Amino acid sequence: MTKNLEVFVPTSEDPGAFVIYVKGWSEGEPIKSVEKGTYDILELGVFVSIRSTGNIVFAADDRSSQVKPGECASYTINVTKNFDSGELVFATPGAPEVKPDGITMDAWRPENWVVTVDFANATGPGDAGDGLGDPIAWTIPGTADKVTKRVSVHVCAPHNATAGLGPAVTLKGYLDGYPRISDSVILSTNVVHVYDLDAGIDPSVGIELNVNPGEQIVLPMTVTNDGNGPDRFDFRLARVTDAFGVDVIWDIEIPRETLQELSPDTYQAFDVIMNVPNRVQAGQYTVVLQAFSEETYPDASGRDTRVRDTVTLIVTVDEFHDMQISMDPSVDNAVKTSAPGRIVRYTFNITNNGNVPDVPTLNNHTAQRDGESLLWSELPGMNMLDGWSVEWFMLKQLSADVVVEEPCVELEATATEFPEDQCVKIIVGQAAGEPVYEYRLPEMAPYETIGTVAAVTVGTNAKLDTRPLGLKVVSQFGDMENDGDHDDSPSWDGANFDSNEFIVTLRLRAPNLEIKEIILPPTLSGEVDSTIPVGIILQNTGNVHATDIEIVLCEYDEVNDQELIKEIRKNGCEEDRIVMRQVVGALLAPDDTEDAKEIELYLLYPVTAGSKGVYVVVDPMNEIVESDERDNVKAIGKALESESPVFDMAKEVVGKTALPFAVIVLTIALLGVVYLVGKGRRDEVNKRLAEQSSLVSVLADEGN
Repeated sequence: MTKNLEVFVPTSEDPGAFVIYVKGWSEGEPIKSVEKGTYDILELGVFVSIRSTGNIVFAADDRSSQVKPGECASYTINVTKNFDSGELVFATPGAPEVKPDGITMDAWRPENWVVTVDFANATGPGDAGDGLGDPIAWTIPGTADKVTKRVSVHVCAPHNATAGLGPAVTLKGYLDGYPRISDSVILSTNVVHVYDLDAGIDPSVGIELNVNPGEQIVLPMTVTNDGNGPDRFDFRLARVTDAFGVDVIWDIEIPRETLQELSPDTYQAFDVIMNVPNRVQAGQYTVVLQAFSEETYPDASGRDTRVRDTVTLIVTVDEFHDMQISMDPSVDNAVKTSAPGRIVRYTFNITNNGNVPDVPTLNNHTAQRDGESLLWSELPGMNMLDGWSVEWFMLKQLSADVVVEEPCVELEATATEFPEDQCVKIIVGQAAGEPVYEYRLPEMAPYETIGTVAAVTVGTNAKLDTRPLGLKVVSQFGDMENDGDHDDSPSWDGANFDSNEFIVTLRLRAPNLEIKEIILPPTLSGEVDSTIPVGIILQNTGNVHATDIEIVLCEYDEVNDQELIKEIRKNGCEEDRIVMRQVVGALLAPDDTEDAKEIELYLLYPVTAGSKGVYVVVDPMNEIVESDERDNVKAIGKALESESPVFDMAKEVVGKTALPFAVIVLTIALLGVVYLVGKGRRDEVNKRLAEQSSLVSVLADEGN
């Protein structure tokens, strides 16, 4: 038969080895003897050890925590000792390295984790120690069956900790002398991803800038990742405002496509291009640039945002002066063909491209050729161009289709008040007895454009060639040397040719008819009503051909009279002085190998009684525009006369006198005839009236 034996060990039993003897015998045997087999003893050995399960219990409400770099996570662990009192020893196996002696905590913390176990709530005066590795008594009071004490663990992340899970910290406690009787807790500390960007501009550029309209400014920017994890950042323009806080539009180029992901403690440098608008008022503007993280993160006020840093630039747009003159090619042409004595008009746009009001002055300049180059005069005026002038007009828009030229108002140099919407010409001197004017436009607002016309009067004695003429608009603030117009320099050459200067070209083309020689006939006399041939060599020294050239012979009593020649040049021949007229169809211009193209022709002078001075006049009506009108008259050096000048003149006088006498006699005779005819008709009428009166009287008597 088999029996089960249960042995119950008291909970208060001390650990040790115990022996239990179990005796058994037979009731029917009188003699109980081991040897005889009627009696037996069983020795049972019982070894009592400390109870391990549930002896030490760790309880923690929160075994994980999130911290920022440099912060500490605190964990509270309630340690319970069951069954009986005992001394517990604590350890942190696998914990981060302990700070070595000789290194300060401030030097250790930036790169290293620090774990601290606080036994302030668990130790007492009787404990042998109060730290890790020291036995600490867990005494169960009175009749209680357990005791609980609180242990705190502080896990501090390095100041430079990267985002992610930190080292797992294990706190283990065991019964002193019995390492197997233990419990432990694993504490996990996670370092949160801190997004922190630092954006800045190169200190050599600074955040306060002075710029001009149209200027392009390079802004060297740097963005540093001061966070503890990678950040694919962005950089944007937030706004541009004027001095009144009103948003304005500026073109600012940010190379966003080149921005990279930044690891902690790395940076990226890039250039932001700020294009100041071409048309912007002077004053202070605020440009705000912002750096963005790829994820939202609380800012200093606790608001979740992606904006990590802001760069604010104070941009001062300086006063900018820039007068410009331009020509619309669809309206006018800078190269024109004309002739001496003509007026050539050019249409321009005058623009105040500065950002402050300006009162421009209109000047003209001349140039001289030096080989293939032009030497421009830096002083305004016509200089060597005698008889030339430039007059300016403003264009006024009367309607959609009607534009008129408005002349400038003439003012004295002492004038202090000027019209608001008209150009003026101020008398600044005299030249060759004529006033010299300075032309000014009315005050122009920033970026305003005014249409103008420059009327160029070509001198009558102008040389037939291609003549450049410079037209210039000058700011009232001066040129670039006086902090005025930013691109106005006195020179007109090469790179110094500015936007406020314009060159027009006049190609002067005209024939020049000249009587080179008069070929005298063998004899200078002839019978009255006969003709004397007068030969003429006519030249064209101009640069274009002439057509329908009229040539006349004018007859005067004076022979080779210079005053008379001047009068003919000025007013031409009187019609009754012209005795012969001939028209030449055309006379070509000379080519490059010739100085002149000439023809020889003959005019027949009709001989009149007496001795006469004969003058050859080319283009007497001045219908052909020539480069020089002074060589169109030439006198035949000697008188042309009839064979007997005195006798012929006498006959002419008699003839002229006899004719009027005969006319008088005939007139008297005609008057007599008229009188006689009239008298006869009057008598006949009187007779008829008498007859009618008699007839009326008879009829009246019969009626009575």
